[in-house]
Amino acid sequence: MSMPGDSGSLNLTMDPAHWKVYTNELKEDLEKLEGFLRLKAEPVALWNERQARDKQAKSPKCEESGLVGLWQVMMSLGVTPRITMDDAQKMSFYRKRDDTSPLPQYLFSCSKHGMTHNDLLKAMETLSNGRVVGRFFEFYPQRRVDIRYWLAGWIKRGVVPLATLNYQKPVRGVSEEEKQNFPKDWHHHMVYAVSYDGIHLANPISKMKAEHFKNRIESESVVLIPRTEVLGRLQNDLDYEELKSVPEWRQMNVLGQIEVVEREAERFNNLRIPCGMQHIAIPSSMIGGITLFAHKDTENHRAIVASEEVFLKI
Repeated sequence: MSMPGDSGSLNLTMDPAHWKVYTNELKEDLEKLEGFLRLKAEPVALWNERQARDKQAKSPKCEESGLVGLWQVMMSLGVTPRITMDDAQKMSFYRKRDDTSPLPQYLFSCSKHGMTHNDLLKAMETLSNGRVVGRFFEFYPQRRVDIRYWLAGWIKRGVVPLATLNYQKPVRGVSEEEKQNFPKDWHHHMVYAVSYDGIHLANPISKMKAEHFKNRIESESVVLIPRTEVLGRLQNDLDYEELKSVPEWRQMNVLGQIEVVEREAERFNNLRIPCGMQHIAIPSSMIGGITLFAHKDTENHRAIVASEEVFLKI
């Protein structure tokens, strides 16, 4: 912008493309502020706190958080599972760790442990007899979105989110006491409410800061194995050929990490000196993100299918 009649004035004319970016960002900021004020006045919820605790108490017990999450999603949508939890645990979409196998096979079982988003979608098809459908939204790499308002928009419609979080990812501002109550690694939570100060989760019932929640769904597909679990399975004549042949495992140098842990144990254990590597990192089949569920062939189902992917943070 320039002042008329002043040849020496500063020219502040903005390029049209930059102006469009600026106005879009301003619009986003105003929408966030409006959404924040609405959430502060009244949380967006599928269940209130009393209902959430009642639903949690009625949820079937299972060590696989994905199956418990699916049961809670169906509760929220008023759908009765067509099979029991015991039968569900026997199906192919539920994978356990192989605790009795040698180290290489144990690591591969840890890599595949749990239910991926594809498993969740297949399991819901079976459990609901096709009455409930979903779509997964990946959040890694980082996404440019305020997670509170993204979730609130869907929950307000009656869509049910099931989030996949990695609790092994470091998050600032979390106390040691809180960490003691966290799941061990990857975990699925149904999101039953969003308020201005956090995301409300089931299994277990808890409230998490939005920035902590977003940090944990924006996670690489990695799982950490404690050094004690590695050392406890070391033995002579282990076959590491598969670890060297699979590209993802070779890229992360898993065999090299095992060798470092072994050398540190031999060198420092007798001296009672803390070792540098407390865990090794291996590939995981899990992907951080949110699966949205709705009744099949409804307006919500069509909205989920038509929705754009969440923009990458550049």
